[in-house]
Amino acid sequence: MKVESVEVEVDGDFEAEGKPASKIVYRAKVSTNASQEEIRELLRHTDTVAEIQNTLRVGTPVELEI
Repeated sequence: MKVESVEVEVDGDFEAEGKPASKIVYRAKVSTNASQEEIRELLRHTDTVAEIQNTLRVGTPVELEI
């Protein structure tokens, strides 16, 4: 499989200033010569190992260093 390009779109709700986002949903569009099933399997696997998604799911603390 050769991936030509990937485009990601993310949506989320921000209820109030200072509150974290909720209902975060992302979609990925993959340009490749692979079958739809191969693309779905690639997306499922990537979703389980990607650092950004896993960091958001765990709720990692953020600290300001001055």
